[in-house]
Amino acid sequence: MMRRGSKKRDEAQEHPQQAAEPVAAKVTIAIAVVTVIVVMGAIVSIWIILNGGDEPLASPGPATTGEPGQRQPAPRFTGDPFFDELGRPVYTPADERGALLTQVTAPSGRAASEAPGGIVLQVVHGNLVLPFSTTDGPTGFTGNGIATGFSRTSQGAGLAAAHYLAFLGGGNDRISLMKEAGLVDDEEGLLQQVVMLNAQGGEGAARDGRTQGAPEFVRVEYHDDLSRVYFGLRLTAPNGETGNLIGWMDLVWRDGTGWIVKIRGPETFGDGWADSFEGWSQWW
Repeated sequence: MMRRGSKKRDEAQEHPQQAAEPVAAKVTIAIAVVTVIVVMGAIVSIWIILNGGDEPLASPGPATTGEPGQRQPAPRFTGDPFFDELGRPVYTPADERGALLTQVTAPSGRAASEAPGGIVLQVVHGNLVLPFSTTDGPTGFTGNGIATGFSRTSQGAGLAAAHYLAFLGGGNDRISLMKEAGLVDDEEGLLQQVVMLNAQGGEGAARDGRTQGAPEFVRVEYHDDLSRVYFGLRLTAPNGETGNLIGWMDLVWRDGTGWIVKIRGPETFGDGWADSFEGWSQWW
C-alpha cells in the first residue's frame, strides 16, 4: 500500500524542475515584497533621535479641541521638539507608544488628497518617527503598542500605511508585533520569507529595532474596503544625481479592527521610480 505523501514525492522526483518552480516563484515574490519594505525602510531610516528632558511641551491636562487644521501637541511630551532631516518638527511623547490627540470632525467635503488635520510627528517605540492626527486617528493602541483606530477615509488609510510600513521595515521583532496584533493578512506566508531574509543578514536585511521615519510624499487610491497607498522619497546620490523612489502597499478594511496590511503577491507590494511627484501630497 502506498504511504501518504509518497505519490507526491514520486512526482517530484520525476519532475524536479516543476516541483521547484512553485518554491522559486514564492521566493521571487517574497523578494519583491521585501524590496519595498527594506528599500523604502532603509531610505527613511535617516532620523537622529535626540534625548529630551523631563519637562512636557504641553499641559498635563487634556488637549483642547480646536480647528481640524490646528496643530495640537498631545497632553504630555518630554523635552524639546527637534527637526528631522527633512526639516519637519518631531515631538517625543512620554508614552513610548505615542500620544493620542483629541479628535475633531474633519471638514465636510474634504478632498481625498487633502492632508489629515493637526498632524504631529512623534518618535515612538524609541526610533520610529510617525504621524498622528486630530481628524483621522490614531485613537488607540493594540495590546502590544501599535497605533490603531485610523479613520475609514483616504487620510486614515494613508496614516495607517505609514505606521505599518515602519513596523514591517523595522526588523523581525517589529514584524512579530504586527503579526501578533492581527494587522497583517498574509495568504501565501510571504512575510515569513521576509523574516528569513532578515535573519540571514547581509545587504538589505533589516536588523531588529531599525530606525524608521515617515516618507516625504503620499498618494492614496481609496475605496471603502480596499486602498493602495503610495509613498515617495526624493533621493540625491553622492555624485549629485537625483531620483524619485516610490513604493506602495495595499490595505483592506476589517470591521472591528480597521485597516490592515494585505499581502497577496508582488502586485500588493512594490517599488519603482517616478519622473516627478506632481499630483502627490506632502501630508507631514
